[in-house]
Amino acid sequence: MNIGIMLRAYDRQGGIGIYSRNIVKHLLIIDKENHYVLFYNNENHLGTYDNLNNVDEVYVAEKNILVWDQILIPRLIKKWNIDLIFNTKFTVPLLTKAKSIMALHGASWYTNPEFYTKFDVLYVRSMMPIYCRKADFLISNSHLTTNDYVKYLNINKNKIATVHLAAGKEFMPVSDQKILNDITQKYNLSDNFILTVTSYEDKRKNFKTLLLAFEDCYKDLNIKLLVIGKDCNRYINDFKLKEKGLLNFIHFPGWVDQKDLPAIYSLAKAFIFPSVYEEFGIPIVEAMACGCPVVASNTGALPELSEGAAILCDPFDDKQFSKGIYDILTSKDIMENCRRNGIEKVKNFSWPNSAKQTIDIFNKFL
Repeated sequence: MNIGIMLRAYDRQGGIGIYSRNIVKHLLIIDKENHYVLFYNNENHLGTYDNLNNVDEVYVAEKNILVWDQILIPRLIKKWNIDLIFNTKFTVPLLTKAKSIMALHGASWYTNPEFYTKFDVLYVRSMMPIYCRKADFLISNSHLTTNDYVKYLNINKNKIATVHLAAGKEFMPVSDQKILNDITQKYNLSDNFILTVTSYEDKRKNFKTLLLAFEDCYKDLNIKLLVIGKDCNRYINDFKLKEKGLLNFIHFPGWVDQKDLPAIYSLAKAFIFPSVYEEFGIPIVEAMACGCPVVASNTGALPELSEGAAILCDPFDDKQFSKGIYDILTSKDIMENCRRNGIEKVKNFSWPNSAKQTIDIFNKFL
């Protein structure tokens, strides 16, 4: 059977892009029965899977998202005789007779509309019910997301399934001293730092709580803060870090290549993640996989991913986060328990398992 995959999110930084690239890679590694047609919106990806006989790659040259999704993709579905179309990000083509499945990465436009523009909330709340009705099946990234869609959009429980995301197999404790030294030099890392991986554009990431917690404990612990994420240096002006005398203690390297992250997680004393409402949280899984102790929010899907392997705190209580950082950095027992339990916990999440579950869902409709 012919399966089409809409890969408009293939180049995205952050969780959706990581999901798109990894789920496609592992679907193609595992599934040798079905034929895949990959629809890119970046022609540079053509030829990525030239070595596979059951894959065709198509560049769809259109910048307008609506035209790409709802006009060009339906035409290509017909041209390529697609039996099932899968989108790794939210929408499905409305004008097609092919079976359709879409991936859901959260419902925060319903749970936390204050973090979005009024237009975004209006658009999603208007269109998401239509896409969900049209789709033959929905794949969510966590039990939290599944339950949110059942609750807020009244989705039939039989029409949606949770398929957890994961960390890539490259995420493991790094002990090679040369690699660690190279990464330390490349990013000008200190000997004693805590880490967060965040997004300036995503206000749910809650940098304010992290900053207040850090200010409360950094002198006593003699630590620095590494903030990884695109445009996060804009926090310098937003929170007047220069005026507070914090620029020597907080480092903003920008976006960091995925291949460098395992060493950074391995070097960090702890990973701090005070997100207000995270529907999955790939950085949490990456950190645990690398043996980096975690202090995270007790909201959203983060307990689902890390309970028993992390210190969980109220995202609006910076004193709780400060205490969590202090406890994990001053108690060898707490640090080792989080490290050991985190490595064990992430065994529940793997891209091959995610791909196998996704293929099983595909085959039900083929």
